[in-house]
Amino acid sequence: MNKLRVSLLVLLLFGMICAHAQGKWHYDFGLGASLNAGNVNNCNVSNDGALERNDSLLAFDVRYKLIYSAFVDRNSVDQHWKETNFEINGGAKIDVFQYDVWSPFLACEMLTNKYKGYDFKVSGLVGLKYRIYTIPKICDYSISAAFVYDWTDFTDETHLPNNNYRISIRPKIKQKLFENLTLTHTTFFQPSVLDFGDFIITSSTKLETKISQKLFLDISFTYGYRSRIPAANYKRNDIMTEVTIRYKNEKLKKNNKK
Repeated sequence: MNKLRVSLLVLLLFGMICAHAQGKWHYDFGLGASLNAGNVNNCNVSNDGALERNDSLLAFDVRYKLIYSAFVDRNSVDQHWKETNFEINGGAKIDVFQYDVWSPFLACEMLTNKYKGYDFKVSGLVGLKYRIYTIPKICDYSISAAFVYDWTDFTDETHLPNNNYRISIRPKIKQKLFENLTLTHTTFFQPSVLDFGDFIITSSTKLETKISQKLFLDISFTYGYRSRIPAANYKRNDIMTEVTIRYKNEKLKKNNKK
């Protein structure tokens, strides 16, 4: 399992480096710390990155996030470091006609975190975004709907299916509050078409402060809820509050209509 985790992270990083080498992409890179409650109750360090390319026809982005925490186990004889959280999540997405009112998209996402009961989870999405209201560089309001296929390798024996099919509804708000302060909020509601009592809610709110031309400070709050859990030893709720320092290369974004 450790080899799989490392391989996934290396693959994501390699893909981002290769794409950046083309010189037509912009990227960001963040380092942060988070406070968690739910299946993990401690502080973590995190690292994330994203790479994007936008034009009037196609938009492509790939991203990853690594979350890790450990402590010295003083109850053990060797008093070695004990891992308390390890997560890698990431994905890739293609939008067609992203600046139009209607925009179809394809996406693939992955997740590994045994503390939430997932040895490995991969999702494929196909959907359509509707842009409700937008003012370039000021605000962007949209809602999207997608069909999702989930394949999950659970950490423990479970009654949940390894293959699942979901509907995903996602409203998104991006609003510039002040000259150097932007609010972004997304909420995903994903009920299973096999059992509508099986649903996942993920809600994220972020305040982004521009410190300099390429340096940003993010403060974010993420809430996750699963109506069905893999086993009785897991919790339905996960809460994360995170502070991140982010470097952005935005020199190629000046023609971006957003």
